[in-house]
Amino acid sequence: MPSAGAVCPPLIVPVRRQIPGLATNKIDTTTLIEITTETPDCKIYFTSDGSKPTPFQRKIGGREVTFKYTAPFTLKAGKRTLKAVAVTRDGVRESDVMSKQFMVEEAGRATLTDTSTDCYSTEEYTSFFETSDIDTDTTFKSSSSASTLKNKRKPKKSKSPSRAKSPLRSSLRSSLRTSQNRVPKEAWASSQNYDDLGAEDGRHSPPQPPMPEGPFNPTNYSGTQINVWGAPPGSWPGMNANNGAVTFGVPVPNNPYPSQTGFLTENMINNCNPESRHVTVGDIRQMMNKRPKAIEEPPREPPKAIELPPAPKEPELQAVSPGNGDFKGNIRHIYAHMLEFAKDNRDFRLRVAEPKIGRMHEAKLEDEGDCYRVTLVMGKPGVPRGSLRKPPKVETKPKKPPTSQSFAGKKKTPPKSDPYFAMETEDLPVEGTVKPYDKFNAEQDAEVLRGAMKGLGTDEDAITNILAYRSNPQRQEIRKAFKTMFGKDLIEELKSELSGHYLDACKGLLMAPVEFDAYQLRKAIKGLGTDEDVLIEILCTRSNAQIKEIIKTYKTLFNKDLEKDIIGDTSGHLKRLLVSLVQASRSDSKEVDRNKAKQDAKALLDAGEGKWGTDESRFNVILASRSYPQLRATFDEYEKISKKKMEEALKSEMSGDLLRGMLTIVRCVRNKAAHFAYQLQKTMKGMGTDDDTLVRVVVSRCEIDMVQIKEEFQKMTGQTLEQYIADDISGDYRNVILALVVGGPPPNNASKSGKGFVEAVKNKTEEELDEEVRMESEDVKEDPTVKPAENFNAESDAEALRKAMKGFGTDEQAIIDILGYRSNAQRLEIVKTYKTMFGKDLIKDLEGELSGGLKVLCRGLCMSPEHFDAMCLNKAIKGLGTDEQVLVEVICTRTNEQIRKFKETYKKLYGKELEEDVAGDTSGHFKRLLIGLLQADRDESKEFDRNKAKQDAQAIFEAGEKKLGTDESRFNVILVSRSYAQLRATFQEYAKLANKDIEDSLKSEMSGDLLQGMLAIVRCIRGKASHFAKELYKSMKGLGTDDDRLCRVIVSRCEVDMVQIKEEFQKQYKQTLAMFIADDISGDYKNLCLALIGESTPKAEKKEKKGWFS
Repeated sequence: MPSAGAVCPPLIVPVRRQIPGLATNKIDTTTLIEITTETPDCKIYFTSDGSKPTPFQRKIGGREVTFKYTAPFTLKAGKRTLKAVAVTRDGVRESDVMSKQFMVEEAGRATLTDTSTDCYSTEEYTSFFETSDIDTDTTFKSSSSASTLKNKRKPKKSKSPSRAKSPLRSSLRSSLRTSQNRVPKEAWASSQNYDDLGAEDGRHSPPQPPMPEGPFNPTNYSGTQINVWGAPPGSWPGMNANNGAVTFGVPVPNNPYPSQTGFLTENMINNCNPESRHVTVGDIRQMMNKRPKAIEEPPREPPKAIELPPAPKEPELQAVSPGNGDFKGNIRHIYAHMLEFAKDNRDFRLRVAEPKIGRMHEAKLEDEGDCYRVTLVMGKPGVPRGSLRKPPKVETKPKKPPTSQSFAGKKKTPPKSDPYFAMETEDLPVEGTVKPYDKFNAEQDAEVLRGAMKGLGTDEDAITNILAYRSNPQRQEIRKAFKTMFGKDLIEELKSELSGHYLDACKGLLMAPVEFDAYQLRKAIKGLGTDEDVLIEILCTRSNAQIKEIIKTYKTLFNKDLEKDIIGDTSGHLKRLLVSLVQASRSDSKEVDRNKAKQDAKALLDAGEGKWGTDESRFNVILASRSYPQLRATFDEYEKISKKKMEEALKSEMSGDLLRGMLTIVRCVRNKAAHFAYQLQKTMKGMGTDDDTLVRVVVSRCEIDMVQIKEEFQKMTGQTLEQYIADDISGDYRNVILALVVGGPPPNNASKSGKGFVEAVKNKTEEELDEEVRMESEDVKEDPTVKPAENFNAESDAEALRKAMKGFGTDEQAIIDILGYRSNAQRLEIVKTYKTMFGKDLIKDLEGELSGGLKVLCRGLCMSPEHFDAMCLNKAIKGLGTDEQVLVEVICTRTNEQIRKFKETYKKLYGKELEEDVAGDTSGHFKRLLIGLLQADRDESKEFDRNKAKQDAQAIFEAGEKKLGTDESRFNVILVSRSYAQLRATFQEYAKLANKDIEDSLKSEMSGDLLQGMLAIVRCIRGKASHFAKELYKSMKGLGTDDDRLCRVIVSRCEVDMVQIKEEFQKQYKQTLAMFIADDISGDYKNLCLALIGESTPKAEKKEKKGWFS
């Protein structure tokens, strides 16, 4: 027996009856050879010259040596050694080579020389037709062996009752006796009659078919014997008419090789009635060659010339459309300008000309203030609109020619969502937050998970970033790939590395949805006591199809019957309700019968409010069997006759677990998303958190309708679900739950730094790395949150600010509505106008009226960027001690131009050189780093040299990791002077050389302020928005708030890239920046911060001034 998973070796068998005394390997040229294997779905390859079969190199020297087996074949005379091997269809596994040797003799030699010899035993055929119903091929025997077998054979008496001989068998026996001396049919013989072709004396000699090459006669794919290469000499009539040359009077037919039948079969066919016999393949070919005469059709009249209408004229190109209600004129105007634009724009012209475009679905005209935007939505022929999900917008990169590795790495794409999710009770427009990841690679994700759990400690962020941002089918692929690659179950590995509810969430994500439901039901039933809430939540909210899948999976996983377990662990009317639901027999009809709804409503009223006590069984029958649309109609009718909602009626008639089960059904019928929103609110309401329910609901609904659940939650509580979760739980558990609730693309930090960056670099070519550097070095479009205000008037704003600060108290909201919604240029104009109108400095007035963080913010907003930077640097340097963190934040993150400007402003404001002040307040390598940056001499070109990057990487490696101690000056030279593009290439080469990320090397080689400065430079090169998101997080993390840092970052970045900073913040910390700010600060300070990050709008009504008498 082969081992498990192996391929069985093939069997080489001659197709004939066994004859005692005759060796099994002795056959003739008419015996068919069959090769089989017991392993299904395999291909068989064989050789006939004794060499080993090579399935993947069948030709050697231009000659086919290894043949693919398709059907039985015959061998030519001589000693033949067959070797065969079986190979699976994917070519991965193959069997052992099976070898067999045959002695093949000419079938008709003995008959032609001596007709009295028993070459074919009639007795054998007679006994065969009397006792067997299986037709076999003839077997050649020598005269000596035949006589010996004849003497030894003794008829056996059969104990079974005699069987009457059929007339067909008798006729066949007689035909065999008459054809005893017939020459046996050769494997290449043809049933085609060539007598009528008329062999002549060499005058007309058509091309003679060549001799068959090779030791066997091949087969065609239908299994019939066909002489592919032609017939041998002597097999056609007239072969010896001219010294062995074949000459025919007419051309050879198109296909002179009809199907080959066996000797016995041909005898049977010859004795059949020719009029009622079956038509052979040869007959069909003859009939096809005889083409009927074509029927002459009467001549057709030439078609009349069609007068085509004149080609439409292109509309005239005009500067302004007619307007005034002339929509046709406006459309022609748009059409004319689109044609003109296409003539001048080659890319647009080619893109429009390429596809076949269907009918128009949608057209929209929008007024954008300075222009009009026209949007057209055209259909794709054959693709219904809405059938395909729009892919997320990604930056287009030029395509590279595919490599062999790219083809080898392609895997079968998993489905977008689990089929279990499509079995929901009703087909409603819902949307999940977790969606398939476009750049999914199961093996790469398995590698990341393995690295996150390998060695000391666990990288929980890496685990969260994989499991929470992949769809369920993708997570199943990861689990399978992990076991294939490392021989371990991923869930078991997580159990050894994680704990608590974070582990529960990760385990749930790695289970198939139906497996997760079955596991939760078993967990609720198993052991002492029963968690009825779990039974109610799952069985009362799932559809018929889902319940059937749960029952099947429950049986497979736990070898138990779910219905019996429920009966054993519950009682009373709750048991009857759950057992009814487990039958999965609720009506799936979408039709509503209004009369039946009235009858059911009346029955429910009579079973509850209309009688003393409650008939729970009537509620059970209706709620467990009617369709959702029918139940909605029933609830409406009940409310009409009872003046009570169904939920209120249930609460007055029932209690306990039965009430919760009935209410769950009613709420799901009305609005399933609202029901789960209510469940989530209950889990976090009050003291403590029901973590099991929170995990169960989030994991099971995040790919179905979490978007709708969040909307219903906000309607219900007036607060976002994300905010609720962030306030109630913490740690990695909070991160994974927030990632599932928020959704969106996964954070790409792993690919920019750390181990993920090192692995990504090692698996890319230099061309791919160069392209990556170019893409990262492109100018990033600034996306600020504070933009210039429309209808700006500096005088009215100055008047409003003066009014807000005049008298007792201060109207902080009026100040926020002006300073928080004007650009820096507009604010500077307000400062100038204020001084002109009132003769006072606006900044000093604000400092006198405000306090705390609000004062710091307003003061910074009234300064130019270089003035604000110079003020921050002076504040960090002057007095006792130095705030090195401010120096790092400002000097290490600004461009050459910005550094020059705040140096000049510093000199004007404080009469000192900034460089001298920095040198006097710092020391060591940190001082050298800052002085180097203040020279504003960094190369800011976008060009880079790969060879120079390799040299710099080698220099950094030798100055740090490779030597004892660290040469900080070498790091200083490279990080301060090289361009951002050159440093990106250097970091790539360093990762390949040191097998370590540059940030990790800096942390192991340096410390203190120098380390913070170096890291700030590296992080700004990799992503400035990500760096400032970390700075904002640090300012609010833990107890208290670093207001100076918070204000500094918000003021300096709100008109640069605050939109990107907010996106990076949410990716990294699973919370929005607005949520973090709202949790950490309060009052007017919070309101102004939210306004600057674009999370609030100006108040329509004016708030009264706060003062002593207000």
